Amino acid sequence: MEQHIIDTVRALRAELHGLAERSGKEKKTKARLMAFLREHTSLGLVDEGQWFCAIHKEPGACGTVAGDTVAFRADMDALPSGDGAAHLCGHDGHCAVLAGLGLWLEGKRVGKNIVLIFQHAEETGEGGKICARALDKYGVGRVYAFHNIPGWPAGAVLLCRGTFACASRGMVISMAGAPSHAAYPEYGRNPGFAAARLIAALPALTRQGRYNGPAMATLIGADIGGTSFGTAAGSAEVYLTLRAANDGDLDALIAAVKGAAEAEASKDGVSAAVSFRDAFPATVNSPAAADRLESVCRKAGLRCVGVPEPFRWSEDFGWYGKSAEAVMAGIGAGEDWPQLHTENYEFNDDILPSALMLFSALAEFG
Repeated sequence: MEQHIIDTVRALRAELHGLAERSGKEKKTKARLMAFLREHTSLGLVDEGQWFCAIHKEPGACGTVAGDTVAFRADMDALPSGDGAAHLCGHDGHCAVLAGLGLWLEGKRVGKNIVLIFQHAEETGEGGKICARALDKYGVGRVYAFHNIPGWPAGAVLLCRGTFACASRGMVISMAGAPSHAAYPEYGRNPGFAAARLIAALPALTRQGRYNGPAMATLIGADIGGTSFGTAAGSAEVYLTLRAANDGDLDALIAAVKGAAEAEASKDGVSAAVSFRDAFPATVNSPAAADRLESVCRKAGLRCVGVPEPFRWSEDFGWYGKSAEAVMAGIGAGEDWPQLHTENYEFNDDILPSALMLFSALAEFG
């Protein structure tokens, strides 16, 4: 990879870091990326509102038959931080690398059309489902992405066969009873006890062997009654994040928790209703795309490390795999690098060359 591209991408990454915006609010980030690509490349830019595509079109590549066109995706959003936002997951680095691929493609022939997808709202799980429509629109046969991952050797390409990142969903369980005077709780229906029993039952609902792979129900919080000490609680909410290694197991886990909530509520004569937030499908690497990634790493001289089990966190790249062969690679950020979503984290610029080499090799050989 040419040094001037690495240097330009590093400078862009620093700019994007200072423009951090929350999911669905990525206006400045999107504008800066589009301006950068207009200034440095002849890629065709397609503004889709909250997100955009940059297209490398080659003579002789019709782009209408699956396999003629390959896509690469990066996410633009940052995490909430105080009253603002901060790039605590490295999406500034992901976007800078994707823009760097655009620089590398300038004037090159790779025998295929390339679509660069700059996606909004990954952190909430909302952007992937929308942006994945581009795969059908442009006849994409294969789609690639990467995520930087602390705790692994810096610059190493991390390959999961099968599930890369777990499916997950935020679940809100709302229980409604009837309040009463705190001196006469027997005249009310307090849902707090049903909520407590449900929370205590979570380990049994996720025990090993109940599902095809690992499953988790993480208690995020609970809200029971209020702070009026003369009134017994008449309402309760329990907030959970449910996750599993595949979509089927997640559906089964949701059904189990919902059933348990309803059963516990009925014991006390209260109602239970569920709602959902932040839905992520499992990100599953297709076998053919995973083989191709490993082969490309060998050609490019990149170290490829097998990862034996899925990462527990979720990624809405899973939506792309429903329309095309898809593979998400990890790139190690460093064994002692601060963890994602922590205040000390920042994207490690030292892994930019490896990420750029991976994307350029996939564009040429993948």
